[in-house]
Amino acid sequence: GITHTVGSLSTKPERDVLMQDFYVVESIFFPREGSNLTPAHHYNDFRFKTYAPVAFRYFRELFGIRPDDYLYSLCSEPLIELSNSGASGSLFYVSGDDEFIIKTVQHKEAEFLQKLLPGYYMNLNQNPRTLLPKFYGLYCVQAGGKNIRIVVMNNLLPRSVTMHLKYDLKGSTYKRRASPKERAKALPTFKDLDFLQDIPEGLFLDGDMHSALCRTLQRDCLV
Repeated sequence: GITHTVGSLSTKPERDVLMQDFYVVESIFFPREGSNLTPAHHYNDFRFKTYAPVAFRYFRELFGIRPDDYLYSLCSEPLIELSNSGASGSLFYVSGDDEFIIKTVQHKEAEFLQKLLPGYYMNLNQNPRTLLPKFYGLYCVQAGGKNIRIVVMNNLLPRSVTMHLKYDLKGSTYKRRASPKERAKALPTFKDLDFLQDIPEGLFLDGDMHSALCRTLQRDCLV
């Protein structure tokens, strides 16, 4: 499905992103025996939906992601499932080359992301140092009466980077302490209350970096 939608985009001329592009949903049916538009495959029939394809093409280009590299990362090797699912029950996968994170999302989460796209677009153009996640694509596979929605994002924690200490900070203290089970892991993910306890003086940044970081965060909060 991703191969088809990215490939078909390459035949369409480059143009400015319009407001209606954020709300487009393209849908194509993939019968098992193939069709004039789709190849034959070994799975059951399925339908593949692509959300805001032109807008996400723009985002990928802005982030320096070439179509061939995107397809190679996602489609040349099986995805690797990560063991820790999110609190929402989402499943996480990483591409074989460690470049992308693929996350399953619920209908409301996908709908919310699509509504955010116009503001996200404006923020990327006005705030190039944004710390918001880099979204590369939003898709849905319909098969066997089920809808599986996935979002493709940048991988901030590649396996090649050695992690010494890891905190998942939400800006809240309610139930924000790592569980005993989590602490028993070789590389646990600590939370907000752990951070306040372990690093009570916080992080020290030089003045210019602190000011730039605060400006970026303030702009990101407007999306």
